[in-house]
Amino acid sequence: MNKWLKPLLPVAMAASVLSGCATPNASVEIQGEVWFRERIALPPNAVLTVQVKDVSKMDAPSVVIAELQRSDITTPAPFQFVIPSDQFEPGHTYAVGAKISHNDQLMFINTQAYPIDLGSQEPMSVLVQQVGR
Repeated sequence: MNKWLKPLLPVAMAASVLSGCATPNASVEIQGEVWFRERIALPPNAVLTVQVKDVSKMDAPSVVIAELQRSDITTPAPFQFVIPSDQFEPGHTYAVGAKISHNDQLMFINTQAYPIDLGSQEPMSVLVQQVGR
């Protein structure tokens, strides 16, 4: 072996091992749509809020990891989050929550849990139901 290459061999091996540790996809993509069954037109200034929450602790409020709001609501309304994977803790449970409000009055909300499978790329379908008045 060439005398110049011999000292570089351990460095090259370490670099190849370290590059194998880096995750090529260091983010989690969560996407889907929010929809409701009612055939009604929403007020033009209604707001859709979609949240990614850590719902691990039963006795404590959930922790919002990411949130988006939009006012141009169609049904179904698409959503997408790209969140760094280090925001998710092993062993924790995460879910998507959605609501539609108008002038700070709740109109629609999801009434069932929508757990997130961090290993899945499948789009989620989140049903929100009209709140009784």
